[in-house]
Amino acid sequence: MPFLIRFFSGCLVFMLSFQSVYAQQQADSSIVWYESFFQARKRKPVEKELEQASTRLQQAEAAQNKATAAKILKEIGLVHLTRTHSMETAMDFFIRALAIEDSLDFNNEKIFTYIAMAQAFEEVGDYHKSADLLKQAFAISEPFKNANIFVLILNKQGRVNAALGKIDEAFENYELVLKYEDQLLQPRIEAEALFNLGHLFTQQGKYQEALQSHKRSLAISRSLRDKKSEATSLNDIGELYGLMKNDKKALANYIVSLEIRQALKDKRALAESYNNIGVIYYQQKKYKQSIPNLLLALDAGQDSQSQNQIRKSYEYLSSCYKELGDLKKSLYYKDQYLAIHDFILNDRNEQQVLATENRYVLDKKESQIDKLETDRIQREKEIAAQKKFRNVLFILIGLSLVILVLIFYLYIVKKRSNLILQEANDKVQLQNIALQDLNATKDKFFSIISHDLKGPLNSLTSFSGLLINHTDSLSKDEIKMLAKDLDKSLKNLFALLENLLEWSRSQTGKIEFKPEAFDVTALLEENTELLKAQAHNKNIVLENTYISEQLVFAHKHSINTVVRNLISNAIKFTPVGGMIKVDLQPKADSVTVTIADNGVGMSKEVMNKLFRIDTKHTTKGTAEEKGTGLGLILCKEFVEKNGGKIWVESEEGKGSVFCFTVPRGGANS
Repeated sequence: MPFLIRFFSGCLVFMLSFQSVYAQQQADSSIVWYESFFQARKRKPVEKELEQASTRLQQAEAAQNKATAAKILKEIGLVHLTRTHSMETAMDFFIRALAIEDSLDFNNEKIFTYIAMAQAFEEVGDYHKSADLLKQAFAISEPFKNANIFVLILNKQGRVNAALGKIDEAFENYELVLKYEDQLLQPRIEAEALFNLGHLFTQQGKYQEALQSHKRSLAISRSLRDKKSEATSLNDIGELYGLMKNDKKALANYIVSLEIRQALKDKRALAESYNNIGVIYYQQKKYKQSIPNLLLALDAGQDSQSQNQIRKSYEYLSSCYKELGDLKKSLYYKDQYLAIHDFILNDRNEQQVLATENRYVLDKKESQIDKLETDRIQREKEIAAQKKFRNVLFILIGLSLVILVLIFYLYIVKKRSNLILQEANDKVQLQNIALQDLNATKDKFFSIISHDLKGPLNSLTSFSGLLINHTDSLSKDEIKMLAKDLDKSLKNLFALLENLLEWSRSQTGKIEFKPEAFDVTALLEENTELLKAQAHNKNIVLENTYISEQLVFAHKHSINTVVRNLISNAIKFTPVGGMIKVDLQPKADSVTVTIADNGVGMSKEVMNKLFRIDTKHTTKGTAEEKGTGLGLILCKEFVEKNGGKIWVESEEGKGSVFCFTVPRGGANS
């Protein structure tokens, strides 16, 4: 039962995740499509664009493809909004698109229809209605949790709130945009928000904050290689420096902006740049440098029919010539200034009348939008009722399924209980086998301990008895020989106890195998020097053939124990006059330590018994030295706990080579 619940839950989560990702991708695609209508790009002649869109609309309607038809209706509306500027026509198409989207419950597409309608009302100066439509768009977009849609709406809300004089709300809108900067599909929207924020700060006289916003906007434009926006930001930064009375920086930014606009051949923008440079020179009383720039601004303004820039050029040309004493030219440009000033005022009045007319037309369309909203609410109520009925039906079906699942579950539980019981029995059996092995190993180990402890202790007892009972009858040489044998027994006993202590500490976890980087060559040298006296007693040559520093990464104390045991063993099984070589073989990620002797060697049968606690094997050395039985077992455990391997290569009568590996390392290990 839990498995089935997890399975169905997983399927549901996967389906919801897939649906969410798909919706996000659809929304992001719609943003790119919508924003493309407001970007400077090469487009077909407007008549051709509208004609082709109308043909596609007829085809979609003939095929009864409502979704495509709604998209094309919105596209035609956006063409009228951005190119013909016929707000009434644009709104007609938006309303038709919205009606279809409402019927299909296409909320993700309705968002952009509301944004487009808000843009139309903003164009005619009805900022209140624009703000209402943007609020509706935001409310619809919230379930999608798409940062790119949020910032698109917030940016427009900031602009509308600024136009309504709601400066605090506008600031809040733009600051929210910047909070989403890491999630933005189009950084251009962030640049736009910073640009608008800069202008708001400028209006409030907060020039430093404005400068910071414009510079951030400039950085984004440069990263996007958006030369037009880059030039605009540089121009605005220049204007800010002008307001801050820093003519030098203002002029520097104007000049860089001008160079970009020259490359773009944007006449309207060039007129602005030349005028700004001319005004700076005028304010610096460099009239002869101001006039050429103002004349270039005048030419560019006339080519682009930029009336405001032409007026500005005439105004400052008149002032420059007046300061230079050329009253004739000053009066000429003054007359030209007054003429175009009157023309601009008349044109502005006409635009205001046209905007009022458009606003009136759009206000009439508002009732159609309200009707669509009413129809939508009614439809939502009907859908809610249908959902309620459907939910009841699903509950009944669900209950039936639950009963069936319960029956199946009881069968599965019974089957699983039998399986669990069988697994438990198998586990107990395995534990019993492991316990038996452990007991056998323990018994064999203590057998080794008792045997090896008994020998040295018996020797000690015998030697001490001889010394106590026959001190007077023993010669000096005999006492010396007994002392020598006693010393040997004590050393064997000490070695056994030392290995036993190390092994018990290892088994009880009291040795913390904390690796460190150290020079293994130095460690080998130390042990070689330490055991040379023992080797010398048998006239054995003990040498360390590797002298270069070699860092390893391991537990130093345990590796030291391994080296000491292996060299001691080599001395024990090497005859008088023999040789023992200690060497290193560095590899890519490990170091192999070898202790080679030319001693008695061993058979394969003996080699197979080494390193095992479950076998009893001790051999006397060439000078009748006794082994402890624990040394090689301890070596194997310590090497493996350090991540290495240990082995032996040997042949009877030809000596033995004991090898082990240790991880290579350094300061960074």
